[in-house]
Amino acid sequence: MTHNNISALERRLYDKSTKVRRILTLDGGGIRGALTLGFLEKIERIIQAQTGNKQTRLCDYFDLIVGTSTGSIIASALATGMTSREIKAKYLELGGKIFSEKRKPWVRSKFRYLLRAEYKHRELEKGLLDTFGHTTIGDTEKIKTGLCIITKRADTFSTWTFNNFPRYKYYNQNKNFKLVELIRASSAAPSFFEAKRLDVGGSNPDAAFIDGGVSMANNPSLQALMLASLKGYSLEWSLKDDNFLLVSVGTGVGTKTIPAKEIQHKRIASWGKLMPELFMEDANYFNQALVQWLSDSDTAIRIDRVIEDLREDRFFGFKPLNYLRYNVLIDKDYLSTELDMNFTDGEVSNLREMDKGENRFILAEIGEKAAEKQVKAHHFIFEAAKNQGGRRVFETYEKPDLPFKKAVKKPLPVQCHQMEEPFMVKTLEGIHTAEKGDYLIIGTQGELYPIKKEIFEKTYNFVD
Repeated sequence: MTHNNISALERRLYDKSTKVRRILTLDGGGIRGALTLGFLEKIERIIQAQTGNKQTRLCDYFDLIVGTSTGSIIASALATGMTSREIKAKYLELGGKIFSEKRKPWVRSKFRYLLRAEYKHRELEKGLLDTFGHTTIGDTEKIKTGLCIITKRADTFSTWTFNNFPRYKYYNQNKNFKLVELIRASSAAPSFFEAKRLDVGGSNPDAAFIDGGVSMANNPSLQALMLASLKGYSLEWSLKDDNFLLVSVGTGVGTKTIPAKEIQHKRIASWGKLMPELFMEDANYFNQALVQWLSDSDTAIRIDRVIEDLREDRFFGFKPLNYLRYNVLIDKDYLSTELDMNFTDGEVSNLREMDKGENRFILAEIGEKAAEKQVKAHHFIFEAAKNQGGRRVFETYEKPDLPFKKAVKKPLPVQCHQMEEPFMVKTLEGIHTAEKGDYLIIGTQGELYPIKKEIFEKTYNFVD
């Protein structure tokens, strides 16, 4: 099959010569998505500094952005080229309108009362329309990078991934859906908003969608890995730790506990509202555990007291990807100790709620402070673009096209080249930096490593 007249987006997604692939995933969490924006601003500043270009946006850097629920709003805005700062302004404005007026959960109909969604969806849809207009998910001009919006089709109990991959088997069937429709479907949290109905075609076209967080993909990291690598989704990117980066950003996690006696005597109605939270918490930690199992991660956390942080575990006997996870523990002690922000127990409990629009500004501040603590420039050294104003990056066992000379070291022969620029080498032991004039060595096992000029000249002699 040939692909003539392909778009720049299609070329970017399917170019087999691309050595490095980067994915960004954004969790669901209602108004707590304001936390996410502080992390994204910090990541954007680091990437701009490393590329030497203040105009670089996250859609230029990440090849695929995946979002669930509130994360789908931010993901879509990033994918269409908005800066993190622009998104923050829009998000804080929209968040105040969406969750400003809570309705009574019931409405009278003839001789009975019916339960209904607590918030009107019109403000949400209006805000989305103001932001995205009538842009469809198949618009290869306005959407600059790979995008996936995750939602839950409630009438068939299935999780759906609406993406913009031109060679995906359902692309032609889905490409004309507007971003406004898909985001609305992804963020239709049960009890908060009414389900979103869409005509999806096929033999069962009338579909009702609810919040994608009511699935295993509220934290969409694992789903993103499948999107990127499985044949059925068409991208088939190679998962290798030297060319694959997954960055995942959360919306905060609590340390909520309920007394056993209270659980024992909970009524059916109370259980109904608690169940989504129970499922989402378990799904988030399950995703986190699996991805840490698969990856090398500078941000790995302890999952529980048994499996700890999985740094020493190997899923395939090796770690196939690089992974960064940024999140905030919405806990009184953590906020005080780590971020120097003091709250009462009641205030912390309030901050954990997903529909408290009045919290959006303090949540954004928490995200900013947490980002300053957690997001480090060296996390993205793996991603530093080669020859773009920084040090040239070499991977161990890479074969650089340079005029290496033979040299002898006590008396094992190695190959060496004196570099005319600062550089670094990523090895199994870590990243080693070197300066202009230092030597890049190919060792006896084919591994790359640097040696300081002074040490080289004292230790080595050139041979023919």
